[in-house]
Amino acid sequence: MTIKEIAKLAGVSISSVSRAFQNPPSPYISEKQRKRILKICEEMHYYPNINSRRMAQKITNTVVLMTHYLPTIPQPDCPYFQYDYNLGLITQGIQSVLARNAKGLQLVWVSPDYLAERKHLELVRSKMADGILVWGALMEDDFVRELLQEEIPVIQLTTAVGGTRTSLVTADEYDGMAVITRKVLDAGHTRIALLRPSLQASSGIRRCQAVLDILKSRGLEPCWISGEDRYGYEFGYSSAERILREAPETTCVIAPNDLTAWGCVAALRDSGLRVPEDISVTGADGIRFPSALQLESFYMPSYEIGVAGALELCAQIAGEAVEKAQTIPVTPIRGNSILTLSH
Repeated sequence: MTIKEIAKLAGVSISSVSRAFQNPPSPYISEKQRKRILKICEEMHYYPNINSRRMAQKITNTVVLMTHYLPTIPQPDCPYFQYDYNLGLITQGIQSVLARNAKGLQLVWVSPDYLAERKHLELVRSKMADGILVWGALMEDDFVRELLQEEIPVIQLTTAVGGTRTSLVTADEYDGMAVITRKVLDAGHTRIALLRPSLQASSGIRRCQAVLDILKSRGLEPCWISGEDRYGYEFGYSSAERILREAPETTCVIAPNDLTAWGCVAALRDSGLRVPEDISVTGADGIRFPSALQLESFYMPSYEIGVAGALELCAQIAGEAVEKAQTIPVTPIRGNSILTLSH
């Protein structure tokens, strides 16, 4: 069954059949006629060739999400897979918008091989996508700079490449870590160990700087700082072991995210210590675990970032938006992982 045959059955022009499939609906065809044409198509098991439609419209209706990380990549020295909840929520937020706008989503892992083969530029120049979302870019990611030189909308999510000017959607992670640090200090803690987040990304820099700034405002500095800057359960576990050896006077550990914090908690418990009775621990991101212990943390609005980024990208693809930066507030999560010290 061809579009010509459908048009003949419906008693309309070929262009009217094509318009019946447009989303949003075309203003050049009535809703009554549109439904009648679609009913005939349904009965005849007809649907237009998507590739032909894309060529005619000069769009792909496809958006690409590029990321360094995939949830099935194991962490170093970790025997099991770790799922990145933020990537999952970002993707869900993006998809919720794209589905309403009749667009598909392609996930691209920008591995070293992918970049070495210049696949990111091949994707753009071969017109395989209408726009690109980049999640978790590192400060020195040249591939983002190269994409920005191409004629395609690019929006960065959560992190930003240094020195770039483009649409950006981030969370107020500085404020989130600042609130947590103030709670630690208000609870009477002055011997605080800091596990540094990855400083390769702007989000990690903001989280680390917030802790240091708040401590400095109270005339303090960490009693111990990790030599590495990372995330992850194993990083938290090994760091807690070092803290017990190198800074046993520590009363509170500020971790860069919840997964790292839970690694820290596991190491402390394996050493016979209780959290928070013997040592307090804080996290970030708002990942809930089935435990009586709930971390003092904040909710990272990854789903909301995905929604905002996808809305902005769809608007830019339609020529209805200009480049801008959006910062979404985080939500503090009250836990029971900070012990109030007696004065």
